[in-house]
Amino acid sequence: MEFVAVDVSELAPPEPMSVILTALANLEQGDCLLVTHRRQPFPLYEKLIQAGWAYHCQVHNDDHLSLFIYRKIEQQLFEQHFNARNFQPKG
Repeated sequence: MEFVAVDVSELAPPEPMSVILTALANLEQGDCLLVTHRRQPFPLYEKLIQAGWAYHCQVHNDDHLSLFIYRKIEQQLFEQHFNARNFQPKG
């Protein structure tokens, strides 16, 4: 599983959702999108679930989080790679 990174932390709404959805449309089978964001994109979560995606959010502090988005059918693959890489909060 490859982790494809996008940073939307400096973008104004609704640009983050647009960038994330575009990145997901181009995501290869078996890969995970790693989004750096400044807040939880709650409107995005329902769209992801309806479209067959799953996500894992790591909140690092009040204005920095990492959002991992992957295909729901690849949950086990994500968990294996996530745990193997031992993702930790930055800073």
